[in-house]
Amino acid sequence: GLQGPITVNGNEFNSAMPPFGRVAGSGFNWSDDRIAAVLTYVRQEWGNQGGAITKEKVAEIRTKEGDRKPWTVAELEQLP
Repeated sequence: GLQGPITVNGNEFNSAMPPFGRVAGSGFNWSDDRIAAVLTYVRQEWGNQGGAITKEKVAEIRTKEGDRKPWTVAELEQLP
């Protein structure tokens, strides 16, 4: 999930997006493949030019971060 201010196409938003994936008690249990596919779709739609996200990258970040609070924009910008 994402929490805090974010600017998208010049528009500012400040809200919280609930996390999804392997979140205890959330009712969701998404595979690394499925999350990678959704992230890749978002990075490549609506005129975006981002590269694909691999299931290996999703697994790497999940292993490193474990259960955590929602991300901020600053934290997401630091990811490789």
